[in-house]
Parts: sequence; structure tokens; C-alpha cells
Amino acid sequence: MKIVIAAPLFPPDIGGPATYTYNLAKGFAQQGIDVLVVTFGAAKNLLWERNSQGFKKIEIPRQTNKIVNYFSYFSQILQNSRDVDVIYIHDIWSVGLPVFFANLFLRKKMILRLGGDSLWEKAAQKYDIKVSLEDFYKQNQSRKLFFSRFLQDMILRKTAKIIFSCEFLKDIFLKYRKAPANKSVIIENSQGIDIVDNQELIIDKPNSEKIILFAGRLAKCKNLETLLKVFCRLTEQDSSLRLRLIGQGPQLSELMSLATHLGLAGKVQFVSPQSQETIFAQIAASYLCCLVSFTEVSPNFALECLALKKPLVLTKHNGLPKNIKRELIMVNPYDEQEIFEAIANLLDKNNYQNYRQTIARLQLNRTWGNVINEHIDLFSKYV
Repeated sequence: MKIVIAAPLFPPDIGGPATYTYNLAKGFAQQGIDVLVVTFGAAKNLLWERNSQGFKKIEIPRQTNKIVNYFSYFSQILQNSRDVDVIYIHDIWSVGLPVFFANLFLRKKMILRLGGDSLWEKAAQKYDIKVSLEDFYKQNQSRKLFFSRFLQDMILRKTAKIIFSCEFLKDIFLKYRKAPANKSVIIENSQGIDIVDNQELIIDKPNSEKIILFAGRLAKCKNLETLLKVFCRLTEQDSSLRLRLIGQGPQLSELMSLATHLGLAGKVQFVSPQSQETIFAQIAASYLCCLVSFTEVSPNFALECLALKKPLVLTKHNGLPKNIKRELIMVNPYDEQEIFEAIANLLDKNNYQNYRQTIARLQLNRTWGNVINEHIDLFSKYV
């Protein structure tokens, strides 16, 4: 079997999408599958390499000009996908669009994975739309990006299969985006348990500061302005609190300005993107983790926190399995007071320990092996 994985992000880029692509490529190669990853990166020139894990990678220099990016990606897919069985697309827009046009000539089976909705994220950033993913469609906010939606829906119709990371996202796309039901399948993410082989990570790390941690893209859909305002109020109750935001994104300068305006200099720490191993260590060293986004479809950061037995305050608009969600402290991202009370409640030692014990009892049993095998079973139908 020969597979091209078309992905916009790949390590050393950080975050769930980059890690997901890497683990897939590694897992496929270990099963004897011929894998080529085509991605964007920081290299100044086109880079071709065979990874030590056994798969090949083409890294295309990332440009500020989107048209140049699209054409470069289109060219590489066209040149390197003539003898493959499947082109596996990991973003409907940045790589999905050039793959779609290249495939007009190649005529290969395209499989698309959706772990989120780039249309909603783009609208949130561009138009400051502060609504959940489902409300975005209920309120017909997607009309603001009519042409982008038209192109994306065209790609949805032309794929052989659409892999959703959870039922939550699948239901939204079937209802509002007209994704073909007969082409839609679910392959859930790993639940993070692969990372706890190193048991030292889940041992308490004494710290004079109580760190509230967020790791991810600094974008408006993450609702970080509200988190900063809540944190400002929390510091009045506990001066040892610190808020650590790990990541980068279009809202960085705006968030830094807000932190200064709120008088939080020295209490809010903006940290550049870190390796996955470093983020695990940061989770272990934190007091609790917060993810109060307007929606989190399949939050890898949340699963990593739970695997490391770390208390988590999570948006109620999320796609985690029901057996996990019912045990978590979840909040309405629109309600600043509710978020404040949820975190303030965990500053009490007894409440904190009780919640830790609840998280420790969670049944997390889905591994990367499960994810890899389910992909192979699906792809084998197209060989």
C-alpha cells in the first residue's frame, strides 16, 4: 500500500495536528506501508528526506503569499502521487484545495480527515465571531465566508471518505455542511495513555507558584480574553497564581496588551511553542489546566492533561466521549462568572484533591495502535 499524507503541519511544528500526522506516518511505516508526507515547513528550500522512522517527507518552504503556497503544494502532489493508492488530506483548506485540483489530473482516491472546522476558526478570527461551532451554523454566520464554504463543500463531495474525529463534529457536518452520510466514518483520537509510560510525569512537582496552564493556538476561538479577565480576578484571592500560555498565533500581541492593561505583568507568562515532551512536563508541573474555548472538537491537550492525572476546566462545547465528559468540570464559555467560580472552587485544597481522584479513576484506554489499525482497515479497501 502506498499513501501520501497531505498535511499543513508537521514536527517541529507543535500542536495536535502536527503530532497526529507524525504518529500516523510512523505507525503506517512500522506496518510496512510506503508513506510520503507532504507538508509545509521553515526550510528555505524544498527539502526531501527519509525519516529515521521509515517514512519519506517533502517539506515545502512556507511563504507569506498563499497563492505561492497553493501552487507549490499542487506541484508537489502532482509530481509525487502518480503511483499511490490513497491521498490522505489533513486540512480541507490549506492543503485540501491544492490536492483537489491536482487530483483532477491524478484521479486517485482522496480521503479527508476533519478534527475541527477551519471555516468557523477563520470567521472567528476575521470577524471576531464569539460563538460555538454549532451556533456558528445555527445563526447562519457562515454566510460571511460563502465562497470559502462553496469550495470546501465541493471538496467534501469529491472525497471517497470523510474521517471525523468524533460524533460531535460528524453530526454538525451532516446537519449543516451536507457531508454525505454514506462517506462519513469516525476514527477517534488516541486518549493520551501512550504518554504515561514515563510514570515520573504523573508525580506531583512541588512549586511555589500555582500555574494555570493553556497550550495551543493563540486565536480568538480559544476565548483567551475571557480567561485573562477571569485570571485577573483570581489573583485577588491567591497571589501565588500564575497563568502560562504556551503557543503562538494571530492573537498574541492583543493578549499581551490586554495582560498589561489588566496589570498582570509578571503573572501571565507567554511561552513560545514547545516540544511535545516539554509540554507534558509543563502539564505535570502545573496546578490545573484550562481550555475554555468556544468549542473544542477533539482536544488533544485536554486528553493529555487527563492522562497525566491533572485537573482540567473544559468548555462544555466539546467532542470528548460521554463517559469522560460526565466526570469533568465543564463551563459555559460565554459566562465569565461561571468560569471564575469553577476555577476558584479548585483553589480549595479539598475540592482540588477530590477532583484529582475523580480524574485518576477515568477509563482512558484508546491507544495510537487502535488509531493506526482502524486507518489501515479503511485504506485497505482502496488498494
